[in-house]
Amino acid sequence: MAVNDPRRPDIETDDYAPLHPRTDVPETTVFGTDEMALRRVSGLINLAALVVTGLIGLRFILKLMAANPENPFAALIYFLSAPFVAIFVGLTPTPAFSGIEIEFFDLVAILVYLLLAWAVIRLLWILFARSRAA
Repeated sequence: MAVNDPRRPDIETDDYAPLHPRTDVPETTVFGTDEMALRRVSGLINLAALVVTGLIGLRFILKLMAANPENPFAALIYFLSAPFVAIFVGLTPTPAFSGIEIEFFDLVAILVYLLLAWAVIRLLWILFARSRAA
């Protein structure tokens, strides 16, 4: 039962301290987000996009230098980047000569992933950012 319950007249409210709103709770909007949370989520999305595009960029450079695919480092980069470039393979022709491959679809994949990350971050800010009162 609550302290000020009229069904319990034996509880006196004078013995209790007055209630004050908490000041340590951050202010939130309807969606429960504040600017700091949006900045953190944006940073995580940027980090993920940079890791993915960095892997694809390393793949492009290794293919351009005709790196030995049996080398453990090159094999690791090819293995980690394969899922991210799989949908772009065959998008453009891949010229090759003397073991050097120029995978233009890697460059397209980098551009697409960066644009996708940018669009997701902008959408999050549009949907969840508080408008500032003038």
